[in-house]
Amino acid sequence: MKNVLITNIFGIGDVLFTTPLIASLKKEVKGISVDYLCNARTRDVVESDPDIDEIFVYEKDEFVRMWRESKIHCLKALYGLFSAVRQRRYDAVFDFTLSREFGLFFALAGIPRRIGLDYRKRGIFLTDRVALTAFEGRHVVEHYLDLLERVNVPASEKEMQLVPEEADLEWASAYMKEKGIRRGYIVAVIPGGGASWGAQASRKQWGAEGFLRAADILTAQGVKTALLGAPAEAGLCRDIAGRMKEAPAVVENSLTLKQYIALLSRCDLVLCNDGGPLHIAAALGIRTVSIFGPVDEKVYGPYPVSDKHRVISAAGLPCRPCYSRFKLPECGHDNRCLTDIAPETVAEACLELLGIGK
Repeated sequence: MKNVLITNIFGIGDVLFTTPLIASLKKEVKGISVDYLCNARTRDVVESDPDIDEIFVYEKDEFVRMWRESKIHCLKALYGLFSAVRQRRYDAVFDFTLSREFGLFFALAGIPRRIGLDYRKRGIFLTDRVALTAFEGRHVVEHYLDLLERVNVPASEKEMQLVPEEADLEWASAYMKEKGIRRGYIVAVIPGGGASWGAQASRKQWGAEGFLRAADILTAQGVKTALLGAPAEAGLCRDIAGRMKEAPAVVENSLTLKQYIALLSRCDLVLCNDGGPLHIAAALGIRTVSIFGPVDEKVYGPYPVSDKHRVISAAGLPCRPCYSRFKLPECGHDNRCLTDIAPETVAEACLELLGIGK
């Protein structure tokens, strides 16, 4: 096994969860080449893993758009991707798509070993199946690492991998100097996230008021804050910044993903919801305080478990976590798993991790 493809077409966290498997392959199999098939949104994350050799991009929305505009053009684009994969003559693919269609795609591309998770009998075209009912009981990373057993490779690496490019790190340093951040603690406050949940993203977000009050407590202790988010979250960040007692050092919603990664690497701590920013910070080795509501932190939390990461969740609620088997039920409890979390508790966790007030 010298030429391997990894495929994951989901969000930032899902892609980062595959990186310990990739690092294990690189460490244990001498001379192995590892390529990756991902979506457009996560390409910059994949490019920031030095263990990846070549990248293919599959963007479902783009293919849907092309199909509507020109079926011939769409089929040509799909065939181009198919041909590129087939020409690489892979020995194996680790397929994390949970998709019957991708299984067929890789079989037709002539990949002899197709190793993946068999969810709801969608693994019909896999040659090596690991049955999956849901990600539960242990972290997603560990479910992914189970696939290495099928190729007799030990799971020797457990840390997620993410290495910012030097040019982006230089940009981040210059950016912080421009904003007057030269000394003292800087905490990235990220009130949004959860893009992969689409319209239900708000169900896993703590809310503006909580982040506002926690940020005010931090700034009162001399901590500088950087309010960060995606372009669609500019209004949320401006709202919080405009009501803070002391203005944040940075309010930024226009960064590229690589700039975002580099800027987080220059922060002392990241305060965020459950989602991609949390896993970026964890992969960078940055301290985190994360808010978990309906999702089980034992399955989707910062990995590996470490004293550098503090998860805050509401205690005493028998209904949480309610997200299970890839489904989020309607909430009959006014989202108490998030609204019951006190900003003082969150801010205290941040200060403790920073070693302030001991």
